[in-house]
Amino acid sequence: MSLVPVYQRRASALHAARAGASATFCLSLAFAPILFDNPIVLGALLCAIVAAAVGAGVARDLRRWAVYAAGLALLVVIINPLVTSDGLTVLWRGGSFLGRRWDITLEAVVAGAVAALRVLDVVLAFALMSVTVDPDEMLRALRRISYRSALAAALTTRLVPVLARDASRKSEAARCRPRPPGRTAVARSAVAGSLERAVELAAALEVRGYSRARRPQVARQPWSRHDLRVLASALSIIVLAITARLAGIGDFQAYPTTQVSAGTAELLLGLAFVALAYAPFVGLGGRLGVARA
Repeated sequence: MSLVPVYQRRASALHAARAGASATFCLSLAFAPILFDNPIVLGALLCAIVAAAVGAGVARDLRRWAVYAAGLALLVVIINPLVTSDGLTVLWRGGSFLGRRWDITLEAVVAGAVAALRVLDVVLAFALMSVTVDPDEMLRALRRISYRSALAAALTTRLVPVLARDASRKSEAARCRPRPPGRTAVARSAVAGSLERAVELAAALEVRGYSRARRPQVARQPWSRHDLRVLASALSIIVLAITARLAGIGDFQAYPTTQVSAGTAELLLGLAFVALAYAPFVGLGGRLGVARA
């Protein structure tokens, strides 16, 4: 199981769209949970992310990453009642310690659960971005803005695993000595080796003419129907989230007593999020011709 979800090309509208459109779509699903505290809306956004993953054919990859996200969410649920004692419904009185009361309230537990649900939404949205957006294409798009920044980002993504492997080998070699050096010495050696590798790489790039590189000419590609569908869904999610928040839909109050808006407006808003997230994959336009036209 990979710690970070890895991009693999698949036959879906989200993979076929250009990286900018797909990234905007995933970021819209991460942006909407930030605006809302209502658990109904946050649960609907979670269903929207799952629906997008199913449509893109990456539900299995997202399910793997959901294990890590669930652990992080559980940690939020546990910590929030311990750091705040606001609320009127006391579940457990822990007495005084370190100059404060350690009471656990129902409102703090509910607020922690809502925060955990938001964390789950945001983490899975970025996991969806990791498995559906081509990182090389994103770097090529960045190259049009700053060539050296794109080169640095590309080299970083490739060199970090190499440097981690070098540090692991140095640590293993240190343990094989009769008197193993301390961790500080091993870390100092690993950092020195990484700096030496960086200098050698910079010299090699300069010899090959990268120091005289200029911004490349932009090759305009026509917008495909997948680009338009994915970008339209992303912008619709962003506009809908902002409009609903300004209209007061999806209100939530945790303290001093929990108050949740659970009406027809919240239900329709959640259904709209799910429908917009799955819209790029609906119909013949979303299933056929996944190669760019």
